[in-house]
Amino acid sequence: MARVVRAWPCLASAALLCLAFPPFNLGLIAFVALAPWLVSLQGISGKAGFRSGWTFGFLFLLGQFLFLFSFVSRWTGSVGLALVPYLLASAIGGLYFGLAGGLISRCWEKRAIWAIPLVWAGVEVFRSYLPGLAFPYGLIGIPLWTFPQVIQTAFYGSVFFVSAWVVLANVVAALYLARQSPWSTIRNYVGIFVLVLVASLVRYQAPVSAVTKAVTIGQPGTDLAFGNREANDARLRTAVPEFFAAARARGSSLLVLPEGISGNDGAFPPHPVFSVDGKVPVLFGGQRQDGGQHQTAFGFDGKWSYADKTRLVIFGEYVPLREQLPFLASAFQIPGGDLVPGDSVQSLSLGELKVGPVLCFEALFPNVSYQQARNGAQLLAVMSVDDWYMGTAAPEYLKVNSIWRAVETGLPVVRAASQGYSLAVGPRGDVLAAIPLGECRAVTVGVPVADGAPFAGFYAFPALALLSLVVLPVWWRVLRR
Repeated sequence: MARVVRAWPCLASAALLCLAFPPFNLGLIAFVALAPWLVSLQGISGKAGFRSGWTFGFLFLLGQFLFLFSFVSRWTGSVGLALVPYLLASAIGGLYFGLAGGLISRCWEKRAIWAIPLVWAGVEVFRSYLPGLAFPYGLIGIPLWTFPQVIQTAFYGSVFFVSAWVVLANVVAALYLARQSPWSTIRNYVGIFVLVLVASLVRYQAPVSAVTKAVTIGQPGTDLAFGNREANDARLRTAVPEFFAAARARGSSLLVLPEGISGNDGAFPPHPVFSVDGKVPVLFGGQRQDGGQHQTAFGFDGKWSYADKTRLVIFGEYVPLREQLPFLASAFQIPGGDLVPGDSVQSLSLGELKVGPVLCFEALFPNVSYQQARNGAQLLAVMSVDDWYMGTAAPEYLKVNSIWRAVETGLPVVRAASQGYSLAVGPRGDVLAAIPLGECRAVTVGVPVADGAPFAGFYAFPALALLSLVVLPVWWRVLRR
């Protein structure tokens, strides 16, 4: 007889997992956070597993999506309106975890315990790249950003491989708590976990073949979301020339500035309110009009170049079903017109460096940075405006993704944001320098610029994990027949 689904394991695991993420950053909890919920999935049907997974996902996303509630309430001035997208996004996002719960309960039933990490990673890939709704937020591997020594295997299989490894640890904890499996079974999974850990430690200790280049990051300290436009322009007119002067004085090969500071007239070349110094190559973000409005990275090293953003923010830069849901524009004050994504990921040659521009939301997608590495980029430059979510955990979450992109590509990353977080990250994920949040400051960092190629089989594990979501149910159906 199937066991009754209980709510407390869902609540316990959701609460524990939220503690692993910013702002708490108790990253090691991620290795055991899912264990209570995983144990509760034993002995229940696939439908019951789906309900349990949805409950867990809804509760977990309530914690992760608090930034959405904060932003919408500030944008609209209405707490009631803010509750609508907050609860709706958590409920819809819970469906992904429902899928995971249903499949994991079948894994227990079919004694395919080895498949549980694969299924979890497959669901993460699915929700990260689902066309029109892609939103890679709350991935279980992310909290390990504070321990770059243990996440180096992301170079071979992206953050999704590390997520599977973290879930493997949770499976071991669940097997121990359930006390229904012999030590010989648990020992095998422990061995795999240790093997992956050793591989990561070995890669972390391996020397990096690179040449050090001076790169300057400029953080103007302006609120580009809710601040006064005239005050922001005045700050940029004063601060940016000082950043150029600091870059020249320190022999920088590149100055990286935030997104959103070029003005919104859509012109190319852009017309920023600050003067551009042709003596130091510079990279910053803004908008460009060409068959539609693009979010764009502008580079100048004596001549202008640009690269358009390819991954747009849902409901921020485009609105699905805009015409079918006209009340969204009035009730939530959504700007009219959608931005247009770029056709492909483009790198820019600026002075003596080939740079991979990554605009804000794009930094959440491993494939964008990986393609920049495939293009031959020696350095990834993330330009961001996180001001919409200041006072929440979202800016820090966006920041730590820069560390993951460095590890996955083996390239250094510099990140410039209007109020922060602005920082430089080495090819192994170590933070080289950071500017305090909210300050107007430039920092010049000696960045180890790498020329190595990314791992050719980078997409193999994510593809395998995604395929498992189809293959496993079909296999089980065939076996049943």
